[in-house]
Amino acid sequence: MASPTDERRLKVPERAEQGEVIVVKTLARHPMEPGVRRDPKSGVIYPRFIIQSVVCRFNGAEVFRARWYSGVSENPFLSFPLRMDESGVIEVEWVDDYLKSTTRSAFIQVVDGEGREVWPVTARTPSAAA
Repeated sequence: MASPTDERRLKVPERAEQGEVIVVKTLARHPMEPGVRRDPKSGVIYPRFIIQSVVCRFNGAEVFRARWYSGVSENPFLSFPLRMDESGVIEVEWVDDYLKSTTRSAFIQVVDGEGREVWPVTARTPSAAA
């Protein structure tokens, strides 16, 4: 079972029109300890513990990357726009100082002007042996 500090949230619309720009919203419950504060009683410096990076992929292709440093506040919120041209899976990955990775994903259905779902198109390349 995940601890409360591992809580991650991803919020996206379930459905979007083709060409529509949606807003991807994420929230990571995390202390984001910068490693410069001291315990008032013992004087011991709290060890650094931050989320280093956030990577967003849509249908496996990276669409957004953020590099975070010690100035980012506790429980960081992140939002960014994303143009939707086809249906697919959006995945957000958070990686901390200890290289622990946490991911959340969601499916977004994209429809054209007539209400039909738009699926990804993949082109097959001819093999070199042919």
